[in-house]
Amino acid sequence: MSIAHEIRTPRLLLRPWRDEDRVPFAAMNADPRVMEHFPSLLSSEESDALVGRIRAHFENHGFAQWAVEIPTVTPFAGFIGLAVPRFEARLHPA
Repeated sequence: MSIAHEIRTPRLLLRPWRDEDRVPFAAMNADPRVMEHFPSLLSSEESDALVGRIRAHFENHGFAQWAVEIPTVTPFAGFIGLAVPRFEARLHPA
């Protein structure tokens, strides 16, 4: 399976996760405003584990959530993408 290493738009770079993304990602996951609609804040360890799951998902499925970079503005602005759901719901298959 061929996986694009990055996707570039006029304003954004969607790219694989880097180890240096872990610190700003953990800060986002610990921010009550960012996590307002999630069940709870994430610890650094939980945030790191999520990065690991995202990387594994890319390996297993060829797609997942890309890290988002805004060139000349910030090396990590968040993430966006798709994932295979890990739970069953009435709306599946999604």
